[in-house]
Amino acid sequence: MKVNYILAFIFLVFVSAAIIANIGETTLIGCTELNGVGCTCHTVERDTLVKVWVEGPESLLVGQTGYYKMFMAGGPAEAGGYNVAGRFGEMVLVDSYSVQHPMALNELTQAFSLPFPTTQDTIYWAFGYKALESVSDWDTIYSCGLSLVWDSIPDFRDRWNFGPKFSVKILSVNDANDGSIHPENFVLYQNYPNPFNPATSIQYAVNSRQFVTLKVYDLLGKEVATLVNEELEAGIYQVEFNAAQSDLGGSRPEITSGISARGGYASGIYFYKLQAGSSIKTKKMILLK
Repeated sequence: MKVNYILAFIFLVFVSAAIIANIGETTLIGCTELNGVGCTCHTVERDTLVKVWVEGPESLLVGQTGYYKMFMAGGPAEAGGYNVAGRFGEMVLVDSYSVQHPMALNELTQAFSLPFPTTQDTIYWAFGYKALESVSDWDTIYSCGLSLVWDSIPDFRDRWNFGPKFSVKILSVNDANDGSIHPENFVLYQNYPNPFNPATSIQYAVNSRQFVTLKVYDLLGKEVATLVNEELEAGIYQVEFNAAQSDLGGSRPEITSGISARGGYASGIYFYKLQAGSSIKTKKMILLK
């Protein structure tokens, strides 16, 4: 019995030491313009030949999580690392390629170096950003990319650069739906989360009063759900697609190829199409059960 206590004590000491060591390892954080001064443990000077940029929704409702990607190209381009941070919002992990450090919860960084297929390629990391209520109607996502010579030696041959600050308009539900917001473009955003199970949110923007439809199709092109079918004012809208509930309707009692015989939708690739007048946008989403 005494031996068991000793072994348990040794185990706890080992785990505690590992946690402390991990928290103390701060070289991967504090690299954005918000939290730091770049990847200076590799080289002090930034290299503008390394191209870094963020893509994703330019506006979000309060409480909504948007799906973003940080892209990088240029430099040695053997492998890469990254950092993204939000000033007011909450940074959200979407896969195992990134980690959230306990000493900088508003910043994400790579879990491991991501290889470039070739030095001419572009790589990216996916992440989520959740809009929170704040003193500002705008928030900023900061980014930094590190293009590596993949030799595990941080030195001047590794090159890094900041990405342009990415602004996100934070909207209340009333702002988005009362017609007071007039988007300049007709936009269909990537659903979030993606892949998803069982529900995902789809955001879209309409730039004038029009009759709008938003429909979901299976891989064979067969319609399996109608999410929007009405005239809307200019504005930014959000709708949920719940794959646990089939939307066949009384006029379509048959089971389509996208509907599981047990109810709900089968796993696989689906397409959602937004149409307003002659304008059409289509994107892909993946249901994983």
